[in-house]
Amino acid sequence: MVAWGDFRAAEPAFAASVRAAFDADRHAVLATLRRDGAPRTSGVEPVFHAADVWLFVMPGSVKLADLSRDPRCSLHSATSERRCGRHNPAGARGLTADDAKISGRAVPVTDTASAVEFLDLLEARTGLSAEHCPELMRIDIEEVCAVRATEKGAVVSSWRVGGPLRVRERP
Repeated sequence: MVAWGDFRAAEPAFAASVRAAFDADRHAVLATLRRDGAPRTSGVEPVFHAADVWLFVMPGSVKLADLSRDPRCSLHSATSERRCGRHNPAGARGLTADDAKISGRAVPVTDTASAVEFLDLLEARTGLSAEHCPELMRIDIEEVCAVRATEKGAVVSSWRVGGPLRVRERP
């Protein structure tokens, strides 16, 4: 598993495309595992900060219970027809992914200085005060995937820790 900064250093162009897909809409979907192993999806607003992808999760939430029990997760960017290459001719010629997925494990942030810095950033962006402190987590990345629609089909790019970037065209 690696931090976002390590992935970005290994695959800078791909990381920029994935980041743009997440930045296009602040909302994303987080997939976790329920106690019985069934999947659960929840809305989340990930933040790319420093060298990590951060999640702030409300205390007592089922999302936090899932991640505390089993940290495996997958974060999927919001997908929109407005950005999709098949519906937006400008997108069809662009290099930015239409949607992206980051899979790995959610790890609690235990470094106080990093947590305080992030909470200050979060308060400045959202107005969420430290007294309503969320549980802070970051994603240790195992795999990153992205799809970009083209006029002829789709381009699927994927990267796994320890492996090369794979790019496949699909009709």
